[in-house]
Amino acid sequence: MKRMRAVVVGRVDPGGDEPNLEELKALAHAAGYEVVGTILQRRKEDPRYNIGRGKAEELRDYVKEHGVDSVIFFNELKPLQVLNLREMLGVKVIDRFQLILEIFAKHAGSKEAKLQIELARLKYELPRVREWVRRAKMRELPGFLRGPGSYQVDVYYRAIRRRIIKIRKELENIRKRKLIQRKMRDRIGFPTLVLTGYTNAGKTTLFNRLAKESKPVSASPFSTLATVTRLTDIYGRKVMVSDTIGFIDKLPPLLIEAFYTTLEEIRLADLLLLVIDSSEPSSEIERKLNASSEALKEVGVIDKPTIAILNKVDMLDESELRERMALVSKYHDVVVPISAITGMGIDELKKAIYDNLPKYRRMSLKVSSFDDLKVLDDVKFVQIKSIKELDDGLLLEIEGPEETLMRIQGSLSCEWRAAMSI
Repeated sequence: MKRMRAVVVGRVDPGGDEPNLEELKALAHAAGYEVVGTILQRRKEDPRYNIGRGKAEELRDYVKEHGVDSVIFFNELKPLQVLNLREMLGVKVIDRFQLILEIFAKHAGSKEAKLQIELARLKYELPRVREWVRRAKMRELPGFLRGPGSYQVDVYYRAIRRRIIKIRKELENIRKRKLIQRKMRDRIGFPTLVLTGYTNAGKTTLFNRLAKESKPVSASPFSTLATVTRLTDIYGRKVMVSDTIGFIDKLPPLLIEAFYTTLEEIRLADLLLLVIDSSEPSSEIERKLNASSEALKEVGVIDKPTIAILNKVDMLDESELRERMALVSKYHDVVVPISAITGMGIDELKKAIYDNLPKYRRMSLKVSSFDDLKVLDDVKFVQIKSIKELDDGLLLEIEGPEETLMRIQGSLSCEWRAAMSI
């Protein structure tokens, strides 16, 4: 299939940080575009075209000369700017948000992911359609009449609003089902580990190794959109490990909102495994660490126990590894170098995971009846290992975090016996 020829455009305010056009070009390639040119302008935002009119005219000439099909802006475009640019350039004009949505659409497999992408797209499109309605009614756009005094675009606007309401209801139902599943997992009593980090850092490869799975692995960004959770064993401790969506710098708020049910897995995790691509330059690693930190804050994750995982260390020499370790150690207390693809360092990672799981104890208690066990229904990480019926009650062997066991002791009128740390 022939790739569409595209130009990437970025504008930066005087004194501001330059947009990352190299990452934008990589995203465009992942979405199926052939990037044939790059334009960067340093100036204040122009309300009509985002870039200045002169630069927009220069872009128009470049589009005609090089047979460009699409123009991709790093900056978020306002509805009026999109209309004005399309009229001037005569080709497809999108911004970084829409580009990311195109990549998401390529990788969406589950119904939830497809609904989340559609919701984000429609919410993004709504103000743009509103601008079309305004301009059509001012007769700046041709046609759109459908019956006396009614505009087709106005009908389309109302249809989008109805569709948004319907999608939200469907996602809410999915969220309720996921909540039930999560409560069931919590009741079973297994800690949850979530693989997180910048997109394309190797999270799925590591997930496959930890969970003994064979999920498809892709070099394309955002190849994982729906969370996948599996039960695995870490040195005798059963844990749930989840692979979820990766982050990107300046993650659009609409995407965070649309993917709430997916990102919630990160917020509710007991331990985060932050995967970092150590093969990249130190400046890129630091940028992506900061971007991941900001994204985690956006989803409500603050001071969550975290293991930083330096992946792809098989591509480094000793001095490079020491440099990367020193850099990441400035951000995180626990740093483990690994290669998910070769298995290097996986045993050390498992030991770090084990050391950072809640410390468990095993205790025996005697209760008068099965009714006394209801207090355990909603207690996280506590498992009943055995039940023995006695003449005057039940003898239970239970296992769980020591603090949790102490709380149960306080809420039950029961007799405690020997305790054993594990």
